[in-house]
Amino acid sequence: MMYATSHWLNPGSVRHCQDAGSGPVSPRTHRQARTDSPGREVEIPNRPPADLATPLAAWLAGPRSRALRRAQIGLRRRVLEVGCGHGRVTTELRRRAAGPVIALDASPRPGVAQLAARAEALPFRDGCFDLVFFQNVLLWVPEVEVALREAARVLQPGGNVVAVEPDYGGMMEQPDLGLAGLWRAGLLRVGADPAIGRKLPGAYQAAGLHVWVELAHLPQPASEAALSLLEGLPLTDPERRQAARARQIVANSAGDWGVFLHVPYFLVVGTKSREGG
Repeated sequence: MMYATSHWLNPGSVRHCQDAGSGPVSPRTHRQARTDSPGREVEIPNRPPADLATPLAAWLAGPRSRALRRAQIGLRRRVLEVGCGHGRVTTELRRRAAGPVIALDASPRPGVAQLAARAEALPFRDGCFDLVFFQNVLLWVPEVEVALREAARVLQPGGNVVAVEPDYGGMMEQPDLGLAGLWRAGLLRVGADPAIGRKLPGAYQAAGLHVWVELAHLPQPASEAALSLLEGLPLTDPERRQAARARQIVANSAGDWGVFLHVPYFLVVGTKSREGG
């Protein structure tokens, strides 16, 4: 179900909240896609291709569900998803929440996001939502502290900010194929923070939120699909050759536990103090 966004509009700052309605209203509807030839869109680095977004969302389903249960998703009546991408998690949030879920993205996909907006400048009034959700988003945000202050600003007292974010600084591999270094180098080149996970508890606290944190481990044998995410990053020619050699080793392992890749995820739930509490 889609919802209109006019009810919570703050005319002075183009900030708004919303109630249920008949359709989307967006103050900004531009897309930020790049093209390398007429009519051919190139995927933005911070959004995996659609065919990889589904298995990635499924892989994180367990940890995401634990974090959302901690935030009492079933009781939340106004939810904001920041960085909805292809919308693979949006449907789940709408199924589990007790009220409307507003999805936004800096580069919205038609039929998925209702608003084009950056995490550092949310177009909503103070106290609009009782849950704000991020997954694989803060990794790409240049000013995470600003984004979390914005999330706290639009949150009602007693509401929660939930983040499910990776920490490539803690990546493990066996045998050592050099992939951890390639991932960190590629992420840094596009302005991402490979070690964002470990930084979030402190950033939440700085935003005035009470913090709950859990480290999620989802070990599994290495897969070629994971390497496809790496290959979407800007790598040098020698790095691409190294990644290709690693891909061949992973392909030959056929899911055997002898070749192992693991990226830990931080589950962080912040609670905004109730007024007077």
